[in-house]
Amino acid sequence: MKRVFILLIAIATVAGLAQARQPQRGYRGFVEWSSDLRTQKRTGTDMAGNQLTGRECLYYTGLTTSHGYQLNPLFFVGIGVGLERNVNDTHFIAPIFAHGRIDLKFGKFTPFGDIRLGANLSDGVSVYFSPTIGYRFNWGRKLGINLGAGLSLAGYKTENYNVTEIAPEIYDIQYLGTSHHVRPYFSFRLGIDF
Repeated sequence: MKRVFILLIAIATVAGLAQARQPQRGYRGFVEWSSDLRTQKRTGTDMAGNQLTGRECLYYTGLTTSHGYQLNPLFFVGIGVGLERNVNDTHFIAPIFAHGRIDLKFGKFTPFGDIRLGANLSDGVSVYFSPTIGYRFNWGRKLGINLGAGLSLAGYKTENYNVTEIAPEIYDIQYLGTSHHVRPYFSFRLGIDF
């Protein structure tokens, strides 16, 4: 955590010295390190059979990339993909999305807002939605460093069954269908645009 904090301060210092420049019309691409964090309720039993409850923090990290067209100095549209892995187990977030972005400029202050809408390909194909706000640091003629935070909603599907014991160790299993759920994540992104 200290390394990430020091890296962010160094990037902010170097990039803050540069003049802010609006993106120009034409091709534009993004490569970002993406992190998502969420908590969930955890239940279980200990060795003595006591019921345990609590909260568990899940951390996902990975990369996203999107490519598209800068319509004018304000608006960008494109498509992107990503892959984030839970650092403690084998769960993934694998979005494919349409990407819209607005780059603002108020003097030297250059905030941005972006929105990603598409599908999460892990745990069955389901919805993916991620709005983000942040700050763009100009770094050279065509390169920018982006730092943003937001919310991500990644959907997943579950198969539902009804299990009834009709005799000792004999069960009747009925398929009830598929249900759709959404997991919310706090998102943090650090990346470059070119």
